[in-house]
Amino acid sequence: MNSEIISEIEHNQSDNFHPGEYIYMGMGLTKGHRVCMSVAYKIDYCIKKAKQFEEINNDVTFTHINKVKVGELERSKKILLN
Repeated sequence: MNSEIISEIEHNQSDNFHPGEYIYMGMGLTKGHRVCMSVAYKIDYCIKKAKQFEEINNDVTFTHINKVKVGELERSKKILLN
């Protein structure tokens, strides 16, 4: 895990975290197409579910996480895995 992911996990565990304000979307690639592999209110659960998806499907590669403010159409932040 990189420092950006660790920082998000720490924020999710803090008193300043408000569940439902943002969602985390685990994103991947399969056969040249971008796909959403997981969606969660906390980044650690998003990563867990995307990795489970990747483990059972050899055609999918987990690439990054989009942090999206609920109600918005564009991501707030792109969090790379490396």
